[in-house]
Amino acid sequence: MDDKKYWTEYYAKNSKPTDASSFAEFILPKLTEDKNLIELGCGNGRDSIYFAQNNINVTAVDQVQEEVDYLNENHKEDNIHFIAGDFTDLKNTTSEEIKNTDFDYVYSRFTFHSINEAKEDRTLDWIEEHLKTDGCFLLEARSLNDPMFKQGEALSETENFTTHYRRYMDLDKITQKLESRNFEIIYKIEDNDLAVYKDDNPYVIRIIARKL
Repeated sequence: MDDKKYWTEYYAKNSKPTDASSFAEFILPKLTEDKNLIELGCGNGRDSIYFAQNNINVTAVDQVQEEVDYLNENHKEDNIHFIAGDFTDLKNTTSEEIKNTDFDYVYSRFTFHSINEAKEDRTLDWIEEHLKTDGCFLLEARSLNDPMFKQGEALSETENFTTHYRRYMDLDKITQKLESRNFEIIYKIEDNDLAVYKDDNPYVIRIIARKL
């Protein structure tokens, strides 16, 4: 199944935002009100809406046009804008809001492990260019140590396919990529019990990286 088709069908059944993720709750106290945040792959908008409700100016990008339309119709506020697009190709976005904004925060929860390494590198280059000095990249993604990595069809040493594609993150490697792009790692962890959902207790990495 094509991943975009998978997520379109998923959000057709799960369009309404749920409670904010544990990562968003962890991150919020570290944010400053009235700053600009872009979420890469917002899904049903739960974390973007949570940040906006706490006085952060949010731009939220997702590839599923139908879900973006739903969110814009039902959850549009002055300080949140949902935009349909490929977050790995924002260099070519038609959104004037994205093109004309330098962000204080770039937020990615459970989206970096959904893209291949070439798209990751392209996204990191965009983040380096569009994040303000002293701005922060906020990342949570499944680790190579995640039990789900052993499930489904193995595609490579870091990739598999279950109901959809995943590429599991190597903490040292993503740290090195960020440091090579003029980021300072101010927080990192790799563990479970951080993103528990029902019976799923994934092994994840969390990173806060400040642009120098």
